[in-house]
Amino acid sequence: MQPCVLIPAFQPDKKLVNLVRDLHAAGLEKIVVVDDGGGSESAALFAEIRTLNVPVVTHVVNQGKGRALKTGLNYILEHGLGDWGVITADADGQHKPDDIEKIARAMTLDPDALVLGVREFKGDVPLRSKFGNRMTRLIFTAINGADIRDTQTGLRGLPARHLRLFLQLKGEQYEYEMNQLLAIRTHEIKVSQVQIATVYIEANQSSHFNPVLDSLKIYGLLLRFMASSSTAGLIDLGIFYGLSHLLPGYLLATVVAARIVSSLVNYFLNHTLVFARGSRHRQSLARYYVLATIIMLLSYSLIRLFNQVLGWPLLLAKISGDGLLYVLSFYMQREFVYRTPRH
Repeated sequence: MQPCVLIPAFQPDKKLVNLVRDLHAAGLEKIVVVDDGGGSESAALFAEIRTLNVPVVTHVVNQGKGRALKTGLNYILEHGLGDWGVITADADGQHKPDDIEKIARAMTLDPDALVLGVREFKGDVPLRSKFGNRMTRLIFTAINGADIRDTQTGLRGLPARHLRLFLQLKGEQYEYEMNQLLAIRTHEIKVSQVQIATVYIEANQSSHFNPVLDSLKIYGLLLRFMASSSTAGLIDLGIFYGLSHLLPGYLLATVVAARIVSSLVNYFLNHTLVFARGSRHRQSLARYYVLATIIMLLSYSLIRLFNQVLGWPLLLAKISGDGLLYVLSFYMQREFVYRTPRH
């Protein structure tokens, strides 16, 4: 009754061998290592790991952390090693055996929860790591609604019931781990957060995380809703502006026509790219148009208030009213429209 420990590794050093030995000594005997294209430079080290009765799954060329994790998950499922879940850990010594044991114990207490090992980011922490995690946490909370204290942690306990879901998620590099967190809300996965030590070896120089390129991928995932809404908003505004000149005096008809077209664009963009990883299409479409009707009526009321009561120009009234409704629309889509029922 123990989870399997999955360790993706790209050109690791002796710390990986030590970690494997320490895990065995702690009673965590099920371990799978993925050699993510280390080549001849790492061949001897992985050969040593194999002598410890640990399977090593090999990529011929480097394919990224996300792909390495999914390769490992596929191997674990194929060989029946994931009945008690999977703990993912890094190969560079940043995850202590004691903390990996903490994750294993937390998984035992709540087998259905995604267990995250969260760092405090206190003391001598590299600035790029401290700032990057705080910024990502802030954006993630605003977009997803879940308060994840360490969005970039690689020490995670993946529950057995969701392993196939995690295997299907998109992402080949570090954005894959963010996709795991984004799946929490749409698939109603419980989360348990366990405090672990904050360890940075040689100022984190061994990390293969690119602070610019990989951060752009992560933030891009979080900002897709804004891009989707902006696209639909421009379409809505363009149609509204055109019809308001062609049909002056027909404000409600203009608002309805513009919203019908833009809402279709917004729904399919959000369903495909933002929220609906696995939500049922008919159910989410029905919920979306209940919300869209409410937002449309509120938009019409605000436009009348700003334009006819306060005397604002019509276009300014439209932009102001829809701007106020933006946050409400996002929150209701996140909480009501694109939720996936728990099975």
